[in-house]
Amino acid sequence: MENILVILGNYVVILVSILVFVSPFYYLYKRKSHGSIRTHGLNREIESFFNDKQTNYLVFFWAMSEALFWFIIPELLLLLVIFMRTRRRRELLYYDIAGTIAGTVLAFVINLPAHLIEKLPFVQPAMVQQCIAWFDKSGIFALFYQPFSGVPYKVFAYLGPNLHILIIVFIVAAVAVNVARYFVIYLLSNKLYSFFHKFVYHHYVAIFLVVVFIFSVSLLQVYHAFDGVIIKGISVQDTTLVQNVHTG
Repeated sequence: MENILVILGNYVVILVSILVFVSPFYYLYKRKSHGSIRTHGLNREIESFFNDKQTNYLVFFWAMSEALFWFIIPELLLLLVIFMRTRRRRELLYYDIAGTIAGTVLAFVINLPAHLIEKLPFVQPAMVQQCIAWFDKSGIFALFYQPFSGVPYKVFAYLGPNLHILIIVFIVAAVAVNVARYFVIYLLSNKLYSFFHKFVYHHYVAIFLVVVFIFSVSLLQVYHAFDGVIIKGISVQDTTLVQNVHTG
């Protein structure tokens, strides 16, 4: 019973966080749009919103924030857009990449120490240690672990300058990883598009709620999977680095 309450509580927190994040951009969209939700229906309202230029800025700031403190990946939005009647998918991807670049530059400038990285939402100390171990083993190619590991991108971005990685090299690798992840999702979605488009087209809200729930459960599982984990294979040099980064 306690676990169910934790899961539901986490789901509500993430859902409310998304709505709060989106609300300023939706407000600006409604200021210049015509008609009402009652006139168009909620599903068409969502589709109309994603066809508006305001979603460019939404995706940009979402991606930028995800590189700094935000705990929800931009693909959560972009996946929904794939099934919409819009030709702006590529445009939104460009803004996603631009946001990631902007967030990465800010992360390098801020150069947050590890003891503060660990205080960010859904970040465990073991994630920082694991990230350092990957960088030690694979250099910049450590970023290719990120999409499949559950370790947030911001952990990699904040550690980059401490590991003396050139920012331009880091950005090129980060963009390559993000684009590759998006296109894998895009190609899979395109295969399913003809089967599910009509259903998705009429149930954006319900599907969004389900996707957010699945994401919130997965996020919680990954977070607890790193709880109390001791990362093996960290050298003496890495241990010193972790301590130095901890103290800033």
